[in-house]
Amino acid sequence: MDLFRAIAVAGSVGEPELRRAYRAAVARGSSNTGCTREEERCYGALRLLTLALLRLPDLSAAALLLHLVDGDEDPVIASTVADVAAGALRLAHRALEVHGRDVGYETGAWIDVALFEAGAQLGRPVGSEASEVPVALEQARAAAVALTGAAAATAADRMLVAERLADGLGHLLALFVIARRAAE
Repeated sequence: MDLFRAIAVAGSVGEPELRRAYRAAVARGSSNTGCTREEERCYGALRLLTLALLRLPDLSAAALLLHLVDGDEDPVIASTVADVAAGALRLAHRALEVHGRDVGYETGAWIDVALFEAGAQLGRPVGSEASEVPVALEQARAAAVALTGAAAATAADRMLVAERLADGLGHLLALFVIARRAAE
């Protein structure tokens, strides 16, 4: 499917489908991370965030390629974007779980915030922003900014970590949904 059609189709997904896509991304991300859930849960939140951030340069490059080959309908590039987004999302999700466990908050509400953010990002009309940045690249960049903010907050502001993680998860989920649609 061409990218602009994929973005339009992704924009029509509802909350139940976003929730399923979130669970699918967490599961699919294991092939990118190469770790089990138990291994990931032994890491600290900052290490998990760092591992997620290490994937974002590749994600940005693949997102740009996805935009550039739009007319070619190459599902390999779209699948690559979905795989890397899933890996980063899985690690950020684990960071939220570990941070919630260590600080003492329930993660479910923050996952709901991430789903809301993804829905808001997907529901924006293409070309509605003044930005000329391609949608997929914009989502990758926004995820990088949010996850970097979460990593920086680990030293001083425990609840800002959760807020920035939820924001980053929303952008990663939006990108994952778009890339999966484009790979169809």
